[in-house]
Amino acid sequence: MTIQAHRPRGRRPGRTDTRAAIQTAALTLFSELGYEKVSLRAIARAADVDPALIHHYFENKADLFARSVLDLPLDAEEIVRSILDGPVESIGERTIAAFLDAWERPGATDRFTAMMRAAVTDPSARRPLSEFMTKEILVKVVESVGHGNARLRAQLGVSLVLGLALSRDILELPALVKSRKPVLVKAYGRAMQAHLVDSW
Repeated sequence: MTIQAHRPRGRRPGRTDTRAAIQTAALTLFSELGYEKVSLRAIARAADVDPALIHHYFENKADLFARSVLDLPLDAEEIVRSILDGPVESIGERTIAAFLDAWERPGATDRFTAMMRAAVTDPSARRPLSEFMTKEILVKVVESVGHGNARLRAQLGVSLVLGLALSRDILELPALVKSRKPVLVKAYGRAMQAHLVDSW
């Protein structure tokens, strides 16, 4: 069930940065309710703007999430395409590579690390990122392979990616910190292949 935000009393004063108001409202709702339960209409209500304005500034819900919560121009559809562009036998490796590429964008590492630290101590902070990764990326990858248990497989994949991020960037396990990207892609790619593609 999608939760709708209540419209605040009165309207915002004129000449307000509409895009910023939308992003602020989105950040608040995504943080409080997670990714899946927030609708674009709820965000429009919270920002006190016409819902059509959200589509004027942002491609879709995933784009708004990436730019308001992650503060990055992260295209979920492009990530899915990059993962599926190649042999099925290497989907696992391309998935790990895609997430590592996203992590390594300018400013992204600090942002992701801050979210991971918050998630360790604040239960509400765990939902937005994991739900976004599940729904907008990994479920679509699993469904393209033809498996019926897409949500379970996707969440196993999310646990693998977040486990890597936690171990390397928060706990700073020395061997992982020193490992080059191709090594991580190869090692974690095998496990990701089992989660997303292999029959079990």
